[in-house]
Amino acid sequence: MKIPRIFIAATKQDEGKTTAALGLLLHFKKHFSNVGFMKPVGQKFVELESGTKVDKDVWLVRESFNFNDEAELMSPVTIPSGFTKEYIDNRKPELLSQKIVAAFKNLSKNKNFMLLEGTGHAGVGSVIDLSNARVAELLKSPVIIVSSGGIGKPIDEIMLNVSLFKERGVKIAGVILNKVIPNKLQQIKDYAGKALAWHGLELLGVIPYEPLLSEPTLTEVCRKVKGEVLCGKDKLSTLYSNAVFAADFSSIIPEKIKNKTLVVTTGSQTELLIACVNEEKSTGNLHNKISGILLVDGIKPKQHITKFLKSAGIPVVITEMSAFDATAKVSSMVAKTQPGNPEKIEKIEKLFDEYVNLEKIIEKASS
Repeated sequence: MKIPRIFIAATKQDEGKTTAALGLLLHFKKHFSNVGFMKPVGQKFVELESGTKVDKDVWLVRESFNFNDEAELMSPVTIPSGFTKEYIDNRKPELLSQKIVAAFKNLSKNKNFMLLEGTGHAGVGSVIDLSNARVAELLKSPVIIVSSGGIGKPIDEIMLNVSLFKERGVKIAGVILNKVIPNKLQQIKDYAGKALAWHGLELLGVIPYEPLLSEPTLTEVCRKVKGEVLCGKDKLSTLYSNAVFAADFSSIIPEKIKNKTLVVTTGSQTELLIACVNEEKSTGNLHNKISGILLVDGIKPKQHITKFLKSAGIPVVITEMSAFDATAKVSSMVAKTQPGNPEKIEKIEKLFDEYVNLEKIIEKASS
């Protein structure tokens, strides 16, 4: 008997493919006793304590859901720097294909549902003969395509992807539209649903934009600016919704600082750093509004100021980057869900329970 399975693809990067995988996993684990997860081809990887390199999304799932399957089976092919050139010089498509199929066969033993995550749009991976369309074909899995909210542009992009999957004989289970403007939810559901139906595609979910899911953590900030943690290491999972650069205390208006703000400054701004620690009305109660502090130019605060920051429990990251570069990077970051983000996981679960036809997806995966 064929194990129910579904393959998650997207029309392009950052459309919400991993969010969809997490939302579906949360639901499937309630309905099936033994769910398996696999990302056949990974482009960005994390090295586990064992030394095994796995795709970052496999790492996220293992950490968030306590999966204990062999990491190599969950992430059979990773693409490090230089891999593509080496493959082109020594092309052997059957070896990689066999590796993925064998990993799936071993991983799916005793499983009663398999969730597979792709690496982007249908064509990603073509240069090594492992496009998402080819991988879905190898694993005989129907596909859900995730796209951003809208009507015209998303459907155009969806149909481009559909053509590649159909060329490989892959079934399209349906479409999930993500990050939809809340007050346009019903309109997009109606019109996009009708337009997709013309092409024999089913709209399986329309998910509203949720700001929380776009908020990065201080861990992501530290990685982005190649920084180090000065204090508050236990609070690096703190989320921030906006970043503000402050050259000095006079340049920052406490009343205008919003909740969950990341303050970017230098360690020499003693007055400003003290204001961030204090919980006084005269400083606009900055302490309760600030998610963290990013110190630039590699300038550390005086020792007694660092002690104040530590005692206040404010996470502080320091980087050698200039104020302009660091602020630009943290202001334009695309947040990714991390294992230490329970509030994001909880929000994803609620969104999928409310806005996605989960029963229909199970039906499609089993057909």
